[in-house]
Amino acid sequence: MIKKYNKKVKRKGLAGLDTAIILIAFIITASVLAYVAINMGLFVTQKAKSTIDKGEETASTALTLSGSVLYAVNYPTNSRSYWIYFTVSPSSGVSSVELSTATTAISFTASSEGIAYSNIYKYTLLTTPPSNLQQTVYANGQYLNLVDQENNGGQTYVYYPNPYYALLALNYTLYQQYKNSTSPQPSPLYITTPSSVGSIQQLLTKYPWLKNDNSFTFTLNINGQPVTYYAYVNQTFAFTYPVAGDPLIGSAIAPAGSVIGVMILFGPNLGSHVFQYQTITIQISPNIGSPLTLSEYVYQPEGNVTVIG
Repeated sequence: MIKKYNKKVKRKGLAGLDTAIILIAFIITASVLAYVAINMGLFVTQKAKSTIDKGEETASTALTLSGSVLYAVNYPTNSRSYWIYFTVSPSSGVSSVELSTATTAISFTASSEGIAYSNIYKYTLLTTPPSNLQQTVYANGQYLNLVDQENNGGQTYVYYPNPYYALLALNYTLYQQYKNSTSPQPSPLYITTPSSVGSIQQLLTKYPWLKNDNSFTFTLNINGQPVTYYAYVNQTFAFTYPVAGDPLIGSAIAPAGSVIGVMILFGPNLGSHVFQYQTITIQISPNIGSPLTLSEYVYQPEGNVTVIG
């Protein structure tokens, strides 16, 4: 009887040990699975947070870049910068953005050159009626239609065919402001053709202050003939104009679906810099939402006008 009793006790001990081992194995496995699940949950949560933050950041930006960023230099000499041009549109979900010079700021930074302009946005053609520009600019036997109109759904839209027509329009409106002002200030932009002044040397003799300006040329095909314009810029500034989908409403409001051209013209001081092999930053701060920041690295320009973004 004693031997049988001892055997039974021994068997019970082994059964308890087996149960303990199995229980511990289950606990360890469950702990590992719980650890993995918790970490996966944290990872997914973090990714979700990043996505939400990115979405909020995008949603809060009232403007978005809608095309390439163009940079003009005097290639292949590469000793002067002339202008930077790009287009923007209201972001998805934004009904409209006001782009008046009173409510919007445009800054330009080139850190490696030690250049920082806090607000160079000075003029806009968004508020200029097409009637003000009719029969104003004469070239090669005709008056140019600097700004066009189109009707869609009972709404009249205005747009400029290209940036150079916008430059001519801005030059004319600035001249009108200068002529009608009781205390006129020098215009930051002066554009002419050699035929209208006889020669560039005669122009510089008549207006000697133009010698200090940053100057460049552009050519338009008018009546099948190329006409070269000479532009003189005496200060760095930015201006905007309608490219597409801007209703003629007499204000600087860019509605959803519209495209707005932004051009930065370099004056003498800033024009003497060439921003190749470095990063430039342009920031547009409208009246709503967070600013639109363009950070572009400029490689070696491959022509007079180079795509940098």
